[in-house]
Amino acid sequence: MRPPQAQRRRILAEWVAVAALSSIVLLLAVLGGAATRLDNLFYDAMTRLSARPPSADIVVVAIDNRSIAEIGRWPWPRSEHATLLRRLAEAKPRAVAYDVLLVDPDRDPAVDADLAAAVALTPTLLPASFDVPGRDGAPYEIALPVRPLRAAAAGVGHVNVAFDADGVVRRAFLSQHAGDQEWPHLMELMARQTGGGPSPTWRAARPPAAAPDTPPGIVRTRPVMVAYGARPGDIRTVSFVDLMRGETPAEVLRDRLVLVGATADGLGDRYATPLSGGEEVMPGVEMQANLLDTLLSGRAVRPLDRTPLALFALAPLWVVLAGFLVLRPRANLALGLAVAAVVLIGSGLLLVFGRIWAPPAATLVALALVLPLWSWRRLEASSAFMTTELRRFAAEPDVLPTGAATARPAGEVIAQQMDLMEAALEQARDLRRFLHDVIQGLPDATVVLAADGKVLVANRAAENLFAAIAGRAPVGETLDHLAAALTPQPAADGEVETEATAPDGRTFVVRRTPLLTARGGRAGEIVRYADVTSLKAAGRQREDILQLLTHDMRSPQVSILALLDNHPVAPDLSTRLRGYARRTLDLADDFVHLSRAETASLTTEPVDMVEVALDALDDLWPQSQAKSLMVNGPDADTPLLVAGDRGLLTRTLINLLDNAIKYTEPGGRITCDVRLDESRSPPRVVCTIADTGRGMPPEEAAQVFERFRRARGEANRGVSGAGLGLAFVQTVVQRHGGAITCESRPGEGTRFEIVLPRLDQPDEPEPESDSLAALG
Repeated sequence: MRPPQAQRRRILAEWVAVAALSSIVLLLAVLGGAATRLDNLFYDAMTRLSARPPSADIVVVAIDNRSIAEIGRWPWPRSEHATLLRRLAEAKPRAVAYDVLLVDPDRDPAVDADLAAAVALTPTLLPASFDVPGRDGAPYEIALPVRPLRAAAAGVGHVNVAFDADGVVRRAFLSQHAGDQEWPHLMELMARQTGGGPSPTWRAARPPAAAPDTPPGIVRTRPVMVAYGARPGDIRTVSFVDLMRGETPAEVLRDRLVLVGATADGLGDRYATPLSGGEEVMPGVEMQANLLDTLLSGRAVRPLDRTPLALFALAPLWVVLAGFLVLRPRANLALGLAVAAVVLIGSGLLLVFGRIWAPPAATLVALALVLPLWSWRRLEASSAFMTTELRRFAAEPDVLPTGAATARPAGEVIAQQMDLMEAALEQARDLRRFLHDVIQGLPDATVVLAADGKVLVANRAAENLFAAIAGRAPVGETLDHLAAALTPQPAADGEVETEATAPDGRTFVVRRTPLLTARGGRAGEIVRYADVTSLKAAGRQREDILQLLTHDMRSPQVSILALLDNHPVAPDLSTRLRGYARRTLDLADDFVHLSRAETASLTTEPVDMVEVALDALDDLWPQSQAKSLMVNGPDADTPLLVAGDRGLLTRTLINLLDNAIKYTEPGGRITCDVRLDESRSPPRVVCTIADTGRGMPPEEAAQVFERFRRARGEANRGVSGAGLGLAFVQTVVQRHGGAITCESRPGEGTRFEIVLPRLDQPDEPEPESDSLAALG
């Protein structure tokens, strides 16, 4: 009998709680190093079991107790080091790593020059050290060999030691950064003397950006675990003083990798290693020799990165947790013991044969704690509940129906669950493929961001874009880093659409659209980069043309008129020249007004059309009086408001009134009226301008708003104009959401009617507030 719904939910909740709690605790233990001491014991034991003799190509020249006794107290004069290096050069070793800090210049520059000459005889590598903190409050200080020695050396590498929490040296960092400078490890440089390039271990090490225990200002990367094979004293060693006296056969050193360093007591260069027993410690030069042997043999142990390490730790736990859903308690116990054995043996095999360190202790502890937390009844209930939920999911309608009904699974419980899970995953894959194809099909560069700003999906256009501006694929990177080359930076919040320029000069409109979860939370963003370079170029070309018309073309015409005013010219010729010049000026002005009316952004505000009409009449009062025209203005008592650009609307009525004055004979009448037409739904503001002028045929009135279209007929030949004024009027009216009509008959005058949305009508569409992209 199946348990009640409430009980099934409770048991499932318990399973989820156990799984989540155990996984979180395990992750904290693994990433926080809670079980490090147990792991170190296992690592040291496996290291001793897998130890092997060191390479015969490595020879240590030891600054030992006998050398100190015979040569004198440390530090020695640099002449002693120069003598040794010349002895080494006679033996012709392959390379020399001189593990002695020579960071302070000698009082006599000739001494440093002599030592530098000795350094240059053989490919010699010198150490650099990092002091933390540095002097005068600096976070660090780099101790480099003196300049003559650096110039003569084949390379300079760091020799800093990384201690584990128990004081044992198990690892080394092959690379250390300080500011913009990278310093490879001294032993990595030695390995390169043999291989001619970076060691395989260097290339294989893919570290985090910085080690967790890195001091401020220093970034240590490429961590490796040293594969110790030689205990203290196991590496072939010759005494410093014996070599200086010529008592060491050249064959011992010929074509060998020679490490010169201190082994004498009291020099403070001794460390505990996994091979140390009791109080036994290893001199630093022998530890470096073990690292060099590790690099040469390719036996470096690489610790797992955080993500693989978390997976390695969690996978066994999840296996046991999954067993709780399908197995009985006795089977769960057997599964837990088997998984623990696999973890322990697998970690050892990875270390010995794969040279990969995957700490097992935290996982073993977690398995030992989680096994008693579950019971057979909860297992049965959880298994039944999962089956029910998967069936419900399979019965839900698919966003992308395949046309075939999902078969009802049968058979054993796990088989049913696997079938149902396979169907659910197939459905999810179909949906993901559908979304992927949609993104790829977009013409603009488009990326989908996670909530942390990292790119989840990018289409081909986006891959090409960021390959050009960032030099890397976008998926997995943060958008801030990818778009760092764009100026200005596209805003992440507060702006829906911004504009940015790439280093190659391309201009993009960046539109960010938030992605929300079903509960309204922010899940990420869709960011689209639309290339508007050609549109921007066209806009600049348009502005250049307007500049040409407003300045370069007007200036000569104004100069012509000025010359006609100040120099005598035949009257007939002067009249014709003035007419041509004024016509050119009018054409340039009208074209500029029309172009700006089409493209400029509207500055919308409440505008009283009655006031606009009165302003236009006042502006043209001198012209109307010169022709003795009777002009009737609007008589509305209340304001009739529209939302618009006051300057453009005033210019519109001026153009219409100016045409009426031009085409009306002296003594005629012009009427300008503004009213509210309540017969329309909703009511509209109507502005009418009528005259008693010459008029035109209806077929001409239908085309009067076309560019360069003017009234025909002999009577209209003397009227100035370029035929762009009414095109300007129609553009402004349409951009304000209105309409304009023209009615005219020959000899009966002309009547223009403008209809605009009233501002106080909430259901009316507002006029544009940005550039009219649709009109191009």
